[in-house]
Amino acid sequence: MSYSSESVLALGTRIADVREFVRLLGFKPWCRALVSDEVGRIESFYWHDEVDYKSWGGVELHIYKDRENRVIVETRSVAGRSYFDLQHQNLTISTLRKRFGGNFRTDEGKGRYMRVGGPPPPAPASGCFLAFSRFGGNLIKAEVYLQSRDFPNHPAHIHKNDPIPDYNPRIIANNMLVPFLVAASEEYFKSTWVAITRYSANKEAIFKSYRLQGNQLLAVANGLHSIEEQIAETLSFQRLSSVCANFKQVDPKLDIYGALRRPYRRRTVSLFESIERMVESRHDLIHRAILDRTLRDDRIHELIYDLEAAVERVYRCVTDRYGWFFDKSWGLDRRLPRRRLKAAPSL
Repeated sequence: MSYSSESVLALGTRIADVREFVRLLGFKPWCRALVSDEVGRIESFYWHDEVDYKSWGGVELHIYKDRENRVIVETRSVAGRSYFDLQHQNLTISTLRKRFGGNFRTDEGKGRYMRVGGPPPPAPASGCFLAFSRFGGNLIKAEVYLQSRDFPNHPAHIHKNDPIPDYNPRIIANNMLVPFLVAASEEYFKSTWVAITRYSANKEAIFKSYRLQGNQLLAVANGLHSIEEQIAETLSFQRLSSVCANFKQVDPKLDIYGALRRPYRRRTVSLFESIERMVESRHDLIHRAILDRTLRDDRIHELIYDLEAAVERVYRCVTDRYGWFFDKSWGLDRRLPRRRLKAAPSL
């Protein structure tokens, strides 16, 4: 689903003038111009506002001439667009009509703008939502990889008594996926910490606890990174024990540890311990080239589902703490068989 519009500009409008005008509205060239048999050359642009996490999906814009030699401008924003994305899309449609004349149509009808709704969410809530959405996208990538890979010379089922598991391509591939999963969770925790810290009332006290190096200060001065992002680079967001401590420093009432220690599916091992063991497995592979010989297909899927549940709990803990919206706009494909365990997989 998307939010689309088509603006038919007045006859005599030049594409060069439209191109210049949309640049003034903040649009930037998106990709190389396409050539269509139907309408000829299509120029594409894209708008995205990263200030205060305003954009979630941005706005696409395409310019071309139809068979009647009229200049057509199409805009599109995805279903997961933000308040500000749709607001800028409406602004673009409106100003194009005022500047060049003509008429327009949106999904709401002819001459009707799209309903924005409101009010807009707080900036830190948007930042935490975007971090959670990126994390979901990374988990989906892992699932797509697992479903798409093929080892024609090796059986899909790995027997637990495989005499040489170190040389089984499935065991190797599953182990290689663990660092990616750890990196996905690390990026989520770091981005969420930055979003909360950036708008924290306790920010001054937090800054006093850290000293940035010259190259980090230069990156801040040049506008390449924020102070919060540079401080986050000095912290550890791999081990959950460190993650919980980092969030506690920003807000003592943000109990990440408690959220991950609560019972999960009647298992004797908590999500906290399960994810900590996954991080240890990652360290064994990266630093000592040691494979987890028991990481069969069912177990790597179990790890992905555990990580999904853990991060979802953290995100809900954050939104509940500050009274923000909770939105999970993604989901994993659970058609693959999944064992119901009494305890978390042992790493």
